[in-house]
Amino acid sequence: MSAEFSHLTRSDNIKTLQAEPLDVLVIGGGIVGAGLIRDLALNGGIRSGLIDQGDFACGTSSASSQLIHGGFRYISKLDIGLVRQSRKEREILHHTAPNLVKPIPIAILCYKDDPYPFLGVDVAARVYNRLSKSNQDEKSQVIRDCKRIETLLGPIATDDLKGCVVLWDSQVDDARLTLAILKDAHQHGGVISNYVRFLGYNKMPDKSDPMFKVSVEDVISGDRFEISSRRIVSATGPWTDKIWEKDPSYDGHSRLVTDKAKGIHIILPRCADTSTSVPYGIVAITQSEKNNNEKQRAIFILPGQHDTSIVGTTETTPENELESVCSSKKEIEYLLSETKRVYPNLSLSRDSIIGSYAGVRPLIANNGLASRISSRSEFVSRDHLITDSQSGILYVYGGKLTTHRQIAEETVDYIAESLNVERDCKTALLPLPAAISDDIKMSDTSDIDTLKCLTLTDGRDRLIHRYGMEGYLHIKKLIVDDSTLSEPISERLPFIKAEIVYSCWGEMAITLEDLLWRRTRIGWTQGQGTDIAGSVAEFIGEKNNWDQPRITSEVEKYNKRINLLNSNI
Repeated sequence: MSAEFSHLTRSDNIKTLQAEPLDVLVIGGGIVGAGLIRDLALNGGIRSGLIDQGDFACGTSSASSQLIHGGFRYISKLDIGLVRQSRKEREILHHTAPNLVKPIPIAILCYKDDPYPFLGVDVAARVYNRLSKSNQDEKSQVIRDCKRIETLLGPIATDDLKGCVVLWDSQVDDARLTLAILKDAHQHGGVISNYVRFLGYNKMPDKSDPMFKVSVEDVISGDRFEISSRRIVSATGPWTDKIWEKDPSYDGHSRLVTDKAKGIHIILPRCADTSTSVPYGIVAITQSEKNNNEKQRAIFILPGQHDTSIVGTTETTPENELESVCSSKKEIEYLLSETKRVYPNLSLSRDSIIGSYAGVRPLIANNGLASRISSRSEFVSRDHLITDSQSGILYVYGGKLTTHRQIAEETVDYIAESLNVERDCKTALLPLPAAISDDIKMSDTSDIDTLKCLTLTDGRDRLIHRYGMEGYLHIKKLIVDDSTLSEPISERLPFIKAEIVYSCWGEMAITLEDLLWRRTRIGWTQGQGTDIAGSVAEFIGEKNNWDQPRITSEVEKYNKRINLLNSNI
């Protein structure tokens, strides 16, 4: 299968979806859907396809805290099984996607009058470590010396600081991980397309014809067509109830809840400017709730991309439709005030905020869901549920970034059995094709000439860690064939024109937003790419034959999206 994953690939895949029946159609191109289609494609013997109404990871799967974490907070709930499983999945991701999933030390700050005792946090961290096979460099440690803590974390508040407990989790660009998994599925035969919206069921299986026939719409062209498949799997996250409502067996009950489902983050200039080679994340217990006698929470202050910090998250009820969910003024002020409390010596204000983003968690309703759905198949865990409806449509409820692979494995176990196909799960063993270890060989001196606009370390390393070796080699070839593609797209950003071309050719970026917000994360930089949106759109248009109305429309849509996300800053 070609490494090309472009708008042309998308067009070919849409033709295939129209013409060739599938064994399994996955609806939803977030992290769980991506995990499913990769497992199905790697298993063999299952003809599978995937559609998403928007771009890949355009919902919750690009709006997380960017952490692969082992569920440290579940230690206090004595939910050891869940923590052990999450730790195991973290280790698997280090093996399968080492260029994307990076260990990060997390410092849990412990102040006087915090609801959790310092000693208790220390003991929990030790238990946390014992539940994984991580090497000795990742063992927890207690630091009581405030000067040393400031050296590691920057100018944090030290009044009443008892110390901190350092443990290790991992950080990842969630959108890029989702994309890498989907590309691997594509290269193993999965038929994948973004911007294809599920509309409804035209036909249910019967004795004469065991196929579902579903109606879908190409969002880009507006064309409608039909897909035939033996099994349908909904992996649509917070949109799951939208699919459920179109199920012939819909009983009028929602299966997800929205209370405390929305989480927001704000993007700030990097808070901690330290000399440490590995940036630290911070967990701090909030104080805002104290005055209202509410339960205190924990927030993260994490190193973001492009010299930023991301601060999150909240637990509120979304006020808007899922497609237009955004941060409220109250939520932004809450996170900003807590950040200022941790970093009182930084001049932080609303003007400091680069941007914000919001996502909705797919929280499972506690309303007798499992008992009402079906007795044929139920897999229930603490954070996800996999089940058939009476109509034979498979739903994946809940789930999270860290355990997406495990959820996919459980789901495909059932699908393979129902299709009478031999099961061979390979996702825990096979690295993503683009994977590259930390031990990057820097002996190819031709890179100095090829990437002449970049330093060897900053340029080659950045490209390999972002796009994998496969992507890096294609970008390198683009520059060899056309040296102008080594030019930066902006004086203030590290990105070069070849990355834009590659994102369209090898990563199925269809719109300007796909490129600026998810493929490159330029939307996380100062100005959020609005200053270069026009020039980038012109450049893409030249390469992809966009006419001027398309170019103008793409810029307007991107600016409108950024304005929505930041409407309450």
